[in-house]
Amino acid sequence: MTKRNGGKPLSEVIKAVNPILRGFSQYFRIANANREFEKIASWLRRRLRSVQLKLWKTPQRLHRRLKQMGYKPPFKSIKMNSWRNSQSPLANYALPNKWFDSSGLVNLGHVKTGYVFSAKLS
Repeated sequence: MTKRNGGKPLSEVIKAVNPILRGFSQYFRIANANREFEKIASWLRRRLRSVQLKLWKTPQRLHRRLKQMGYKPPFKSIKMNSWRNSQSPLANYALPNKWFDSSGLVNLGHVKTGYVFSAKLS
């Protein structure tokens, strides 16, 4: 669903991934898996940052986004097609976690897990 060579805008990728995330979270929420859900959510945000960097193609577009958000140059130049650079501070500044929440991405870190068993005990 998150092919980096798919060429789809990030909003379409998020729309395609959301039903899968909702189903996954509903299926596994009976387990006590808060930490695992947070790990999956952070990996997914990193993957989506990687997709967006690939779509921007050049560091100049990333720099333009950073300037729009109020950050002052000079910025480092990074490879836009590298998985490693999707975790760089520049990518995190350009696409913060709040941005993903406002764009409608289902956040697995906010799903309450293990509540079925705790409800039976009380």
